[in-house]
Amino acid sequence: MANDIFRTDTSDPEKLGEPVESAQLSIPQDFVQPGVSVQYAYGAATAEAEQPSEPVSKAASLPVDFGYDDEHPLLDVPFSLSINGQRYSGETISLMQMHATCDQGSRLGKGTHHVAILHFAFETFSVTLHPEVTVLSEAEDGASVFQFANPTGHHLPQLRYILNSYIAGDFVSIDGMVSYTGPTEPKKPKAEAGKKSIVDRVRSIGVAAISGLLILTAAFVLFTRYTTAHEMHPVFVERSGQMMRATAPGQISYLNPEAAKGEVVFSINANTGDVLNFMMPCDCEAIVSKNISEGATVLQTDLILTIFVNTSEIRVQTLMSIEGLNRAMNGDVVTMDLNDGRSVRVDVIASEATTAASMRGDLFVPVELVPEEGALTSEDIGKSARVRLSKNLIGL
Repeated sequence: MANDIFRTDTSDPEKLGEPVESAQLSIPQDFVQPGVSVQYAYGAATAEAEQPSEPVSKAASLPVDFGYDDEHPLLDVPFSLSINGQRYSGETISLMQMHATCDQGSRLGKGTHHVAILHFAFETFSVTLHPEVTVLSEAEDGASVFQFANPTGHHLPQLRYILNSYIAGDFVSIDGMVSYTGPTEPKKPKAEAGKKSIVDRVRSIGVAAISGLLILTAAFVLFTRYTTAHEMHPVFVERSGQMMRATAPGQISYLNPEAAKGEVVFSINANTGDVLNFMMPCDCEAIVSKNISEGATVLQTDLILTIFVNTSEIRVQTLMSIEGLNRAMNGDVVTMDLNDGRSVRVDVIASEATTAASMRGDLFVPVELVPEEGALTSEDIGKSARVRLSKNLIGL
C-alpha cells in the first residue's frame, strides 16, 4: 500500500495533521469482501472504500486431511483391514492414514467413524491392532482412504515400530507376508574366537579357581559331617582324687572333712536302721561335694567327698551319649578339644557307674577320659573341653 494516502503541509503548523481533500486511497479489490466498509482515521480524516463492482469468491475451505499428507509418508507395508465385516486389502499406510481396496461388501459412508481390525501377517506370527478410523473417501472401484481418529491411541507403539523397521529395511514383503531381515550378531570366525586377551585369561583362571574352591569346601563339609560327631555335654578338667560314695541310701548324721587318718569322716543312718561310719584313709585334703551336709539325704553311689592324695594328678570326667560310647568302644578316634585351641587324644574308660546308668536306660552315662601322658598339666585344671569322635578311615 502506498505511503502517500494522506499528504500534509509541513510549512504551515496550523495545517499539520489536516487531511487533504484530494488524497487518493488505493486498496486492492481482493482485500475487501462484499458488504465490508473500511475506514481509516488520521486526526479528523476518514476514508471509506467503495464496494467492488464484482463479487470476490470466498476462500477455499481446508482439506480434511490437511497437515498429514506431507508429514507422514505412506508406506507399502502388506496389511489387511476389516471394518464392520467388510474386508480390505491394504495398499499403503502411515501413522495417520491408510489406503486400502474393498474386497467385498457395501460402502461404509464418507465421514463415518468405525473401529477397524488392522492385521499384519508375519512368517511365524501376526500382529492385530484395533484403531479407531474415519472414512475419508470411497471410490467406485472400491479404493478407500481411512484416517486414524486417534493417532496417539493404544495402537501407536506397535504401528510405529513396524513402520520404523520397514523404513530401516528390516522387513521385506513376500506375497503379502512380512519377513524380518534385520541385523543379527554374526558368528565370530574361529581364528578370532580362539584369541583371548589377558583379561579374559585371568577371568577364566579366577572363575576356575573359585569353582574349585567351592567344590573342595562342599566336599570337606560333607566329609566332615559323615566322619565327625561332637558330644553335647562339656568336659571339665579336675584334680584326680579318691572318691568316697554312699554305700546305702539314708541320711548323713555326721560329717568332718578335717578328720585325721583313722577317724570317722562321715556317718550315714541307713534306711535299714543301721549306722554306717566311714573312716579317713589318710592325712590328706578332703573336699566335700556340693549340696552335701549333715542332715542331707543321699542315695546309694552318691558322691560324698573326694580325697586328694597327690594334687598334681589330673582327672577328666564327662557324660557321653550311648551312641557316642558305642562308637568309642568300636574304635572311633576320641579327641578332646580344649577351649584354648589344643586337641588331645583321650581314651574312654567305662566304670561301674557307666554300666549301672546304661542298664537303667539312661541316654547319657558318666565316663572317664584318660589323656595321653604329659598332655595335661596342673595348669589345665578348671579348663573346659569338648569331645569329638572321628571315624577310623582305615577301617572303612
